[in-house]
Amino acid sequence: MSLIHKLSRRVFLRKHSSQLSNQSELFRVNNALPPIPGVKSELLERQGIGNDAKIDRLIKNLDLIEQGIIFKDKPQISKCFYPTKLSTVRLNEDQDYSNKHLELLGRDSMNLLVNEVFLSLFKRTSTDIGKYDFNYTSKMDNMSAWKKNPTLLVRHFLKHKDLGKLARLSIPESRIPARIQYAYDQKSFNAIIGYIIMTNERQAVDNFLRKSVARDLVQITLAR
Repeated sequence: MSLIHKLSRRVFLRKHSSQLSNQSELFRVNNALPPIPGVKSELLERQGIGNDAKIDRLIKNLDLIEQGIIFKDKPQISKCFYPTKLSTVRLNEDQDYSNKHLELLGRDSMNLLVNEVFLSLFKRTSTDIGKYDFNYTSKMDNMSAWKKNPTLLVRHFLKHKDLGKLARLSIPESRIPARIQYAYDQKSFNAIIGYIIMTNERQAVDNFLRKSVARDLVQITLAR
């Protein structure tokens, strides 16, 4: 393993540690405020079967069992499917976070992962430092615009993994443009990633993101 690779790994883990620390501080602040209005239990119960099917699809299509990732509480995870509502997600007996905080944690982690994928791919010239090019964007001129954008690349990852229609919106599905649906699906997916980070062992999360998800991102980036 190269020195740069080791440093990149340490930055990745420190990033998580910093995020978790910031999220803990947000939890302490929010805990002193009136409770955040959440998804009504009646709604979760009424849509429970459909939400369970979404969770099962995530488990299957992301190979979560093989990666050692555990979904501990399906009703709580289901709150991540409502990105237009503020909801309190119970992580364990002592911790609650809003679905919005989980979404931000997941988004930042996925953006970091995409940048690490780019660093691993673009290292082919004599000007690279330790075989890594930290100015890799100069090598992306011939790539499609969406491949250069972490948000759009992750959105294509969702399509590649058949993870569309994760988000539940308050208007009929037939009236929602596909681009809007996928934008909210990505918010739900980011919240799920945040939940995974907060409720699973760090090594399992690291392996899942850096091996499984990163591998698919590389395939999507290199696809013609």
